[in-house]
Amino acid sequence: MIAADARKCPECGGNSFFFDRERGEVICKSCSFVVEEAMMDFGRDRVLGSEDADKKSRSGAPYDPRVVNNLSTEVGSYSDISKLPKKTQNLMKRIKRKNRWVSSSIEHNLTNSLTTLKLVSAQLKMPEFAEKEAARVYRECAEKGITVARPAENVIAGCVYISCRIYGLPKSLNEVSDVTHISKKVLGKMYKLISRKLNINIRPLSPVDFILRFAGILDLSAKSETNAAKMYEKFVKLELTSGKSPVSMAATALYLSAMMNGEKVTQQKMAETSGITETTLRIRCKEMIKALKLEKKFKNKIAF
Repeated sequence: MIAADARKCPECGGNSFFFDRERGEVICKSCSFVVEEAMMDFGRDRVLGSEDADKKSRSGAPYDPRVVNNLSTEVGSYSDISKLPKKTQNLMKRIKRKNRWVSSSIEHNLTNSLTTLKLVSAQLKMPEFAEKEAARVYRECAEKGITVARPAENVIAGCVYISCRIYGLPKSLNEVSDVTHISKKVLGKMYKLISRKLNINIRPLSPVDFILRFAGILDLSAKSETNAAKMYEKFVKLELTSGKSPVSMAATALYLSAMMNGEKVTQQKMAETSGITETTLRIRCKEMIKALKLEKKFKNKIAF
């Protein structure tokens, strides 16, 4: 704020002023002439309640890795520019255009890629926290040059899969591959490259997570879920899971458990739900029945 004796009003010569905190203006008390404008008040605001606190908060929106630039400034909104004279409108449009040109290549990369990442996350029905983690990993990839000379779609798919693995979401390589239209082989190489370059430790997938998910989709009972988990644990103790996909193991244990409980589920339906082939399911069933010595329970029940 300007002190009373610091200067005079250029309009009326008065030296009495007041400070409008809401607008950030210094105004002459005699003639209401705005002496200074767009001043910033760094003092604390008086807060009368939670709603008032939200209004007067100066911290801004929380950081979100899905937003290209949380602190970006816009050179005038189109609604404000449309109110200006035609000549000034053209000038402002040129300034906005140049402002876009000078933005960094990383921002251009993020603008397109984060939009694609959001679409992929939506198709996979990922929760918001997992989507944010995937965006954060992609940002780090862009900053460290991992996206250079590599298709953005491949990197996005790798980041999405890594995020699912970090949070233990039961999403298989096949599912991410189907949504992104990237081969399973390319996706596998990409997520391993990213995790190595960024030093991300990924825990192994747990078939139990897939058992719960598949049981929910097929509307199987909690008893079938529990028995399937126990069957898998016994199979693990026999050290027979090496080299086998956790998805196929989960589907096999759940299929056998459902058959034991008299719940109707076909091999075709289980294969479609889990994303494996019926042949793989039958092979795994043979292995598990033999290892757990369940031949009598499944005699004439399963066609191999």
